[in-house]
Amino acid sequence: MVKSPKSFRPAGAPTRKQQRQRADDRRGSAASRGYNRRWSKARDTFLAHRPLCLGCQAVGRVTAARVVDHVDPHHGDPEKFWNTAMWQPCCKWHHDHVKQRLEVMYERGQIGIESLWLNSERAKAITSGLMAEPAE
Repeated sequence: MVKSPKSFRPAGAPTRKQQRQRADDRRGSAASRGYNRRWSKARDTFLAHRPLCLGCQAVGRVTAARVVDHVDPHHGDPEKFWNTAMWQPCCKWHHDHVKQRLEVMYERGQIGIESLWLNSERAKAITSGLMAEPAE
């Protein structure tokens, strides 16, 4: 078995683990961001009524939703956090891949809030493009 070479990291540069820890320290704990027992109950109720991923449905797939996504990023605003009209059910893949790309575009002013829905034309195009990429 051939060992892969060590990755290059300049002296004094933080490790990946240290980088993740610093990012977590900056954004606060899940509980401090509103993800508590009340959220868990609301999330479970929402998913019971909307059990399928909106993004997958938009491209003709059927996948169980495991995540409740805040369409409009709340950034700690309790009014946005609890606005159930701006929640969407999604699978972890859509939340972690498609929605993250959409949010970057939204923050840059390249798309409007309506494109943050996983069944929007922009989201469907991103989904189709990512699904077409060969696995590594």
